[in-house]
Amino acid sequence: MSVVISSRFNGPPTTGNGGYSAGILASELGDSAEVTLRKPPPLDRTLTVESDATGLRLLDGELLVASARVAEPELTIPEPPSYAQALAAEARFVGFDFHHFPTCFVCGTQRVDGLRLFTGQVGERDMVASAWTPEASVCNADGHVVPAIVWSALDCPTYFAGRLKDWGLWAVLGRQTVKLLKPVRVGEPHFVTAWPIGKEGRKFEGGSAVYTQAGELCAYGRGLWVEIPPPA
Repeated sequence: MSVVISSRFNGPPTTGNGGYSAGILASELGDSAEVTLRKPPPLDRTLTVESDATGLRLLDGELLVASARVAEPELTIPEPPSYAQALAAEARFVGFDFHHFPTCFVCGTQRVDGLRLFTGQVGERDMVASAWTPEASVCNADGHVVPAIVWSALDCPTYFAGRLKDWGLWAVLGRQTVKLLKPVRVGEPHFVTAWPIGKEGRKFEGGSAVYTQAGELCAYGRGLWVEIPPPA
C-alpha cells in the first residue's frame, strides 16, 4: 500500500510532523504500536508501506523513513490536572516567547489551521498541559479524531515537557510509542498533558496523555527526542 503525508501536517517547515507521520504507519497495526523515525518524513510524496518480520516499514523509494511494531508504552501516568488547570496552563506556553518550528501543525503559534496545542506548565508541577477541542477537519466519518491526529497530539507536548528541565532546545522526535484507549470525539472539550521522564546524552523522553474534559483517559504515549544542531 502507499500513503502521502500532506503538507498540512508538517512539523519542521519541509517535513512531516513526527507524531502524525508515526501515526499514519501505526494505524495499520492497531491501537498500540511503537514507531521509530529513521529519516525526516517527506511531504506530498507517495510513500510505500511494506511488512517485514517485525512489523511495518515506511519507504521513500528505497530509503527507510520509519519502522513500526506492535508494542505498548511502558509508562507511569501521573495524576492529571483538571480541565480548568490545563486551560489556564496555556498562558505559560514557552513557545510564545521562542518557538523552534512556529509553523508546526500541532504546536505552531503561526498556524490557524493546526491543533494549536500550547502546553504550558501546570502550577509548579513537572507537567505541561493545554485544552483541546478537536475540529471537524481532523475527524473520520464516525465523528472521531483520526488516529494519526491523536498520535500528533501526544507528540509535541513531550518536547515541551523536556523544556521544563532545559532539555533539547533544538530536537526532533526519534521514537514514539502510543496506546489508544477510546475515541477522541470531534467538537468535545479534551485536554492534553505531558511530563519529563529522563535524559541520556543527546536523547530525552517524555510521557503524554489525552483526556476528556471530565478526566477520562483516551490515549497515552511516550516520546523519545534527539537533540540536533541549531540552524546555521
